[in-house]
Amino acid sequence: MKRTIILFGAGLTLAGAAIAGNWQAADANGDGQLTKAEFDAATAAEWQKLDADGNGQVTTQEAGDKAAKLATADTNGDGQISQAEFIAKKNSWWATADADGNGSVSRDEFAAASARADTRAPGG
Repeated sequence: MKRTIILFGAGLTLAGAAIAGNWQAADANGDGQLTKAEFDAATAAEWQKLDADGNGQVTTQEAGDKAAKLATADTNGDGQISQAEFIAKKNSWWATADADGNGSVSRDEFAAASARADTRAPGG
């Protein structure tokens, strides 16, 4: 049985993975603030990379070294991470990252939220 997992993270913690290590790519307009639209676009791009076979699930093989961090996204316990579970996990990160509630995440908020996520991640 294949096991599916997701990346959260920002490495993943990009908010996760794709974003955590790449603020410039996430901050598409380069204004130093990550808007929800930019975050959603980065999340979609991250999902596309993770779901290499395009079947709507991320397996441990697809997740590679990020598998442990992604395991918490499997909210229904079926051993597979769906796109909906992935997005829900990322949106949960966003809700805590936007500490001042202004609808965008600054570099400082991003760094703080990513650090918190890393300390909660299994093995992290």
